Parts: sequence; structure tokens; C-alpha cells
Amino acid sequence: MKVRDFRKNALYQRSLDLSHEVYRTIEEDGENIGEIEALQLRKQAVRITKKITHAIVQQNIKIKFKNLNEAKVELELLLKQVYNLCERKWIDEFNGFNIDFYADQVMKLLNFHFGEYKKKRNCIQKIKLRSDSE
Repeated sequence: MKVRDFRKNALYQRSLDLSHEVYRTIEEDGENIGEIEALQLRKQAVRITKKITHAIVQQNIKIKFKNLNEAKVELELLLKQVYNLCERKWIDEFNGFNIDFYADQVMKLLNFHFGEYKKKRNCIQKIKLRSDSE
């Protein structure tokens, strides 16, 4: 089986953009953010990209869905933490907005991928039903 090149995938590229934005924000607002919060933000950003990468190259649909769901949960946790840091004024509001912008794009693409895989699964089930009835 051929593994698709995940680097060309839009979801992977947007998740990398999100990670870069998180790292850039930590660099800019590093004096306000504690080491623990910075480490948590970095880990979550990397985990999101890692889960998305695993999902893209995965052949098994169930594992693919599991990885995408885990990436979605991590994304929600990242956003909660960013909103919390913005409320405390530890992160500049503009940087928080940028992270939210990229996270929104990643979330939209995640939902798109869920829809695409569901369509494929429905098509496969229809083909199986047709072959069984013949």
C-alpha cells in the first residue's frame, strides 16, 4: 500500500501554521507567560500536528477517526488555555486572535475530513450491499 504524502495536505499545513503561531506568541509574550504554561501550549500544538499526521497516513478508517478526534480534543484544550491566558492579559490580544484564527481553520478542515471519510465509508457500504444482493 502506498502512503500518501502528508506534507501536501492542507490540514497538515494549517496545523503547522498553528504550531508556528503558538511558538511565535510564546516568544513574543514569553516574559508574561510562565514556563509551565508555555510548555503546555507547545506540547498541545505539537500533539495536534502529530495526531493529524498520524491520521493522514493511516489506512485503517477507525484509527484515522480516532486520531482526528484526539486532535480535535487537543485543539479545544489549546483554545481554552489561550482564552484563559488572554483574559489574564498574559498573551497579547492580537496574538490570541491569530491563534484563534489558525485554530478555526484547522477545526474547519478537521470537520471536512470527517465528512469526506464518512462519504467514502457510505459508498463502500453501498457497493457491498449491491454485491451481496447479486
